[in-house]
Amino acid sequence: MFKKRLALQALLLSFVGMRTAGGWAQTIPAEDGSAEAAPIPTESAADFWSNDLGQGAGQRGVASWYGRRFHGRRTASGEVFKSNELTAAHRTLPLFSYARVTLLRTGKSVVVRINDRGPHILTHRVIDLSQAAAAEIGLLALGTAEVLVERVLQRTPEQSTGTGLRLPG
Repeated sequence: MFKKRLALQALLLSFVGMRTAGGWAQTIPAEDGSAEAAPIPTESAADFWSNDLGQGAGQRGVASWYGRRFHGRRTASGEVFKSNELTAAHRTLPLFSYARVTLLRTGKSVVVRINDRGPHILTHRVIDLSQAAAAEIGLLALGTAEVLVERVLQRTPEQSTGTGLRLPG
C-alpha cells in the first residue's frame, strides 16, 4: 500500500513538472528590471503600465471565463463575485492587483482586477476571466483561447499615453 502511494505521488509530481516545462503556461522574460509596487486603482487604463509577474514580464497560456453560475458567491478575496465586473482568477498574482489580458488571436486587451484564485492547477489554463472581461475581448464565443497576461501597475502622469482599455470597476 505504501509503495503504491509513493509511486502515485512520484508520478503526479513528474506529470506536473513535465506539463509546466512543456509549455501549457509560458513565462516571458522581463525587458526591464523595474521593481514591483502596490497596485493603486485609477480612473483610466492609460494610468497603467506593464510590470513583471515576478520572474517575467508576461505569462502566455489559455484563458477561460466564468459567469452566472458563480455570480453572488464569495471569491478568495472575500468579495462577492459579480459576473458583470472586469475581474479574474489567477493562481499567483496578488489579490487586488491588476493584469492586462490580451487575446492573441485578435490583439484585443482588457485590464482586470484579480479577486479570486484559480484556475485549478490540473487544468491547462492560466487565468479565468469574468463574463464581462471575456466579452470585452471576444472570448465569450470561443470559450477558451490563447492569451498574454501582464501584471500592470499605476503610471505616472508623464508616462500616460492612452490605451483605450476599459478598467474594472
